[in-house]
Amino acid sequence: MGRREGPAGSNVSAGGGPEGRHGSAAMETAAAEQQQHLRSLRDFLLAYNRLTELCFQRCACDLNYRALTGQEEACLEGCAGKLVRSNHRLMAAYVRLMPALVQRRLSDFEAAAAAAAPDAPPRLPLPAPPGP
Repeated sequence: MGRREGPAGSNVSAGGGPEGRHGSAAMETAAAEQQQHLRSLRDFLLAYNRLTELCFQRCACDLNYRALTGQEEACLEGCAGKLVRSNHRLMAAYVRLMPALVQRRLSDFEAAAAAAAPDAPPRLPLPAPPGP
């Protein structure tokens, strides 16, 4: 089969050959990355909205004025700072513990697969992740 000129001067195989499959895989990877980015953005916005709502409820006492009082401003700084520091600590613990959780899930999955297929040869264990 011959080659034809595709959009924007790209080469496209007329028979949907390997070039088309590689393009499809790249598109799927790009779509998965975009979905992950959107999930991350959504998670950030949800956390930000929770922080804003919580600190507003705790600290904004007088809604008769546009400007914050000194007491409200100090309360908001303390509230937001505490929540940000807590979030940093949680993320640090998550990053530290996640490799062990993934390894355990992988071991459980392999054990379940081995139990389902007893005729399959045993697999070698993966090396343990490096410690902190």
